[in-house]
Amino acid sequence: MLLDGDWLTVLRRQLPQQGQAMLVTVVRSQGQVPRETGARLALADDWQADSLGGGWLEQQASMHARRLLAEPQAVRHCECFHLGPAGDYCCAGQVWLLFEKLGKQDEGWLELAWQARSQGRVLRRTLRLDSALPISCSWPAGKGEGVRWLAEPMLLQDDLAAPELTVVLCGAGHVGRAVSRLLGELPVRLLWLDSRPAMFPADCPDHITTLQGGVELISRLPADACWLVMTHSDVLDFCWVEQILQRGDARFVGLLGSHSKLASFNLRLMGSSPLGQIASIRCPLGIAGIDSRQPAAVAIAVVAQLLQLPGSAPPRPHSG
Repeated sequence: MLLDGDWLTVLRRQLPQQGQAMLVTVVRSQGQVPRETGARLALADDWQADSLGGGWLEQQASMHARRLLAEPQAVRHCECFHLGPAGDYCCAGQVWLLFEKLGKQDEGWLELAWQARSQGRVLRRTLRLDSALPISCSWPAGKGEGVRWLAEPMLLQDDLAAPELTVVLCGAGHVGRAVSRLLGELPVRLLWLDSRPAMFPADCPDHITTLQGGVELISRLPADACWLVMTHSDVLDFCWVEQILQRGDARFVGLLGSHSKLASFNLRLMGSSPLGQIASIRCPLGIAGIDSRQPAAVAIAVVAQLLQLPGSAPPRPHSG
């Protein structure tokens, strides 16, 4: 069974219930491969979450991981998989996968990883490949170094990267809900605000931070964020946009609305915001070419626009 959510979200929920699971990580690759270094797959006997790219590689990795899961004393180790015609791939490459059998002793670092993600920080794991002993964790500065081998051959450093994008979503209406569903499936730090508490879905994933309130919360929100303003009121929309521009530290300011709405806002903002910041507002919001106004279609266009921002996603490897 394929579970919704990324590897960390699912492991944090499933591991305490089941007692053990496997984590498979791409630690190195050569040639043409389906996924980038750091891509992960979490699985147990009857479920899996996230992806190594699907196809033959993921099938073989899943089979090997489940064999290890059945072994009482499985330790961390790497396996190399050769891609090519024999593996049902048109292009050739090699992928080295790290297999980790997780148990109760790993719940601690998973919780630290969860905290790091919610705070936009990096968690560094240092682990031995020939051991099942607990790993060491630290909090490095910057964006981390990914997965790399240390001087000693059996030592591996694994930096669980902070989300590239922090998104502040203002509004929990139809489009806001659709946007939250899409962003909830991506490695994005999402803060979702609305002044109406009943608007948040009852089954909102716990990795999405929901905050009840309006512009009075703006001082609590992070810098370098991508702001999506789509409340139920043009008055509230203007208040949010004005306050965001006055902060002056936004990475992206998107406003749901029409060209006429933008023109009206621009005139009113002239007295309180620099022209350069006013010109940075993206409205209408979303990539061009999607004309449907259905909430799901609008949300797809909006999220696609965010994913086009520089550095919003890791480079996409060439896949066979």
